[in-house]
Amino acid sequence: MSEASLPLYQKIYNDLVEKITNGDYQEGDRIPSEKELAEEYNVSRITSKKALEMMAGRKLITRAPGKGSFVRNGKSPEWEQKVENSDLSDPSQRKPILFGFLIPDFSESFGTTLLSGAEQEGAQKDCYLIVKKSYGRQDVEEKALNALLELGVAGIIIMPVHGELYSRKILELALNGFPIVSVDRCMNGIPISFVGTNNNAASEKATDFMLGLGHNHISILSPPYQNTSTVYDRVQGFIKSHAQHGIEIDDSIWRTDLTSTLPGKDSDKSRQEDISKIAELLRDNPDITCLYALEYNIALLAMRAAKSMGKRVPEDLSIVCFDSLDSHYQYECEGGYRFTFVRQKEAEMGATAVRLLLRQIQEKTEPEKIYLDADLIMGLSTKKRV
Repeated sequence: MSEASLPLYQKIYNDLVEKITNGDYQEGDRIPSEKELAEEYNVSRITSKKALEMMAGRKLITRAPGKGSFVRNGKSPEWEQKVENSDLSDPSQRKPILFGFLIPDFSESFGTTLLSGAEQEGAQKDCYLIVKKSYGRQDVEEKALNALLELGVAGIIIMPVHGELYSRKILELALNGFPIVSVDRCMNGIPISFVGTNNNAASEKATDFMLGLGHNHISILSPPYQNTSTVYDRVQGFIKSHAQHGIEIDDSIWRTDLTSTLPGKDSDKSRQEDISKIAELLRDNPDITCLYALEYNIALLAMRAAKSMGKRVPEDLSIVCFDSLDSHYQYECEGGYRFTFVRQKEAEMGATAVRLLLRQIQEKTEPEKIYLDADLIMGLSTKKRV
């Protein structure tokens, strides 16, 4: 890892060890305090404290409350060997590793189980997660990244905010070799590790099922999917399935301008606007027999739109979606329906992200990309077309 990409506490630690090794600080000498180091390196006292705790944990200094920190046994061969062998990969010296986990938002339908999987895996590996939300805004994302680095995290797991361009801070960290793992959303062309669902294959599986039920007029419901890898891949899987079945696609019956599920757009007004868009779609296109919602919350809107049109689910209209409120029982809030849905392996995704990050930190591995399969769960929202 380059010097510029090191956590700030590690840089302070390295500098102090070098000064002790070079004889700038002798055995028994007092080294700068947390406050003095924080001012010298322009960091928080949390960061400088972590550097000193690391040195004390490796028996390089003695910390005396109210007096300061002092070099231990600076001239002995044992001490020199301790400095030479000082390495985070040595379990006897390793302290708990701090990770950042940055996500736009999370809910019961997606994100909570992902975070839980990462936390459980981290606990087994003596890692701690600091969770921050970007709320889908790149300016907030960049501030959160800087805050995590200031806290001295050794690596970051991130679900990046999508836009026309990636965050400059992510690009900077990636190019400097700082350990980062992107989850759910793949940042193509950027040298960072990724773990997420094989959305293309999962969507193809769901579309095969819908076509197998005889639904040849399926409408995709989604937020705008340009520059959004997950939604884009789901659309591509839908297209591939139609091509393999020899069925022509009519994208004029899609609604890919739904916005109420986007971060910062979640309001009663925007939800009602989306419901009206879906109802208008159904009214203008009576041949539609199935709605394919690429997000769970959009499926809920579709259910309400169908109800407003007097359409019964699944007798008059089938609905399939990605994710669900409860992956075990799939109960929904609208009339006790249970959606047919694509279940992503969220817990495994979170755990895999932690393992990828640890490999980068401890083994200096190259970025890896891992795609997880998803399951199609049968619910009560779909029916064979007669």
